Amino acid sequence: MAKGHSLRQSMCVVELDADDVYEVEAALDNFKELELDGDEVNPDNFRLPSLHARLDLAAKSVHRSGGLAVIRGLDPAKYSVEDNTIMFLGISSYIGNQRGIQNPKGLVLSHVTELKSWTTPRERRHGIHTNRELPFHTDMGCSILAMHVRSRASSGGELCLVSSEAIHKDLQETDPEILTTLQTADWPVQVAGQRPPYVLAPLWQEHAGRLVVALDPARIGPHPAARAGLVPELRPAQLDALAAVQKLARQHQLRVASCTGDMVYLNNWSLLHGRDVYDDDALSARHVVRLWLHNTQLGWQVPPQMQAAWDAAFGFRALKVLNRYYPVAPLPQYMEPKYSNGTAAFVVDDDDESNDWSAAGGGLAPKVSPAARQEGEGPVL
Repeated sequence: MAKGHSLRQSMCVVELDADDVYEVEAALDNFKELELDGDEVNPDNFRLPSLHARLDLAAKSVHRSGGLAVIRGLDPAKYSVEDNTIMFLGISSYIGNQRGIQNPKGLVLSHVTELKSWTTPRERRHGIHTNRELPFHTDMGCSILAMHVRSRASSGGELCLVSSEAIHKDLQETDPEILTTLQTADWPVQVAGQRPPYVLAPLWQEHAGRLVVALDPARIGPHPAARAGLVPELRPAQLDALAAVQKLARQHQLRVASCTGDMVYLNNWSLLHGRDVYDDDALSARHVVRLWLHNTQLGWQVPPQMQAAWDAAFGFRALKVLNRYYPVAPLPQYMEPKYSNGTAAFVVDDDDESNDWSAAGGGLAPKVSPAARQEGEGPVL
């Protein structure tokens, strides 16, 4: 059987026909008439009476089946950036009714892209703002990773997925010692806003009858640019375990051939994701918009030892953030961060002189906010 076969077979794809598109557009028009902020989008004010049942099935597929669902059939070129954002938020609210913040300033929506107008060298940008390959990881603190494909690269840039179950089974058979290392609660995971700025946690854990994974190589151990001694160095056995995960992920990966307009939802506790290197030409610019979601009815239980990152996005720490921002477009000029990072999931907090860390973000609000003007993010609704 081909690697990634079972994941491909279990993928839920909801194809929107003309009637479905009309229903989404009607929901969009109704929401705009209410003159609400983007943070208020939910199934009650973005009503999809006919689509609702199929979106419920997609949500169940994300949580109970293969962990992957795709909503396909909307053409982003037909709509403004504001309307695209509202439709993404509205449809996504049926998959996960809570939206997490992706940094301490309350950014909810991120732009994964590389603009031609940016002059900052790639090595001084965050990984999500380059065309480089991204290693396999999870967005630590996120239950459902949601991505809206606004435009594709001229070549490359495919989303790569792997089931943690496939890696787990392989390690059980070939190298159980590495599996033990991954399951031991002695991995230093960077956490913002506390002292010391890390927690010790497992990366791999069986909890409530499920295999749960929270693994981002760039968030584990000390950040290269941070002051020495704040976060423990990784042991050789831990470095070997991370390398083994990357190797097996490449062996078992499924490349998802996304279409422009796709809304992709994946279970961030069960699937690791990466990205191929890509190239844009004069007419193309790969652009993916990202949300972090949680479904309060279907969502998996968060293991206590993996709770810190989740609390920052959805829990008590997130609730302390009063303003939430949804930039609808990236800034034409890139604002160089103090620190850069290699994955899509986590970046250093540029405003914290104490070398704490925070998650990358991007957003919808009535006006442009200074808090949203960072890490390449632009105007907000």
